[in-house]
Amino acid sequence: MSRVCEEICVTVTETVSDALGEPVDALPPLSESVDTDGLDALVASEHAHDVAVTFSYAGMAVLVRGDATVYVRPQRDPVAGAPDRRV
Repeated sequence: MSRVCEEICVTVTETVSDALGEPVDALPPLSESVDTDGLDALVASEHAHDVAVTFSYAGMAVLVRGDATVYVRPQRDPVAGAPDRRV
């Protein structure tokens, strides 16, 4: 795993951990939710500013932009018409 991947993987897990109020060690392995090599390729690419990836992780919707910006929010409540809860 490259240094870039390690950094983006740590950023994702720490951001989700903070949003959930859970220790990082309590989260499932990130590799169970996303191809970490693919995530690395996204962030390390010279065309990274043109792409983003979204995936679910530990009950959160995660968006990683090519510039390594990470956004998380709770996944939508399956109840029709329920408003999004923002993190």
